[in-house]
Amino acid sequence: MRVLIAGVLVVLVGVLACGGPAQAAVPIAAAEPGVAMGSGAPVLVQDPSPEPGPQLDPQTEADSRKTKNKLIVGGAALVLLLIVIWGRKQRNKNRPGK
Repeated sequence: MRVLIAGVLVVLVGVLACGGPAQAAVPIAAAEPGVAMGSGAPVLVQDPSPEPGPQLDPQTEADSRKTKNKLIVGGAALVLLLIVIWGRKQRNKNRPGK
């Protein structure tokens, strides 16, 4: 059981350590008028006008009911799983010879 939990934690830390999507950077080729270029190294800045993403439709009442039902079923499954794990621990404690 501990090995399984440790494995899940290692995977989660690995996913989080990889980070999200990389940020786009645009090199500036020439300095703006009145600004010295310094060492001549390229300067990276974020694009001030990102492209607009897809427009999502508003969630309908049917979708919200479906999501609510999924959350209820997921919660019930979690409770049942915890009961099974607790019951197995109790059974192993009461087993003779251990």
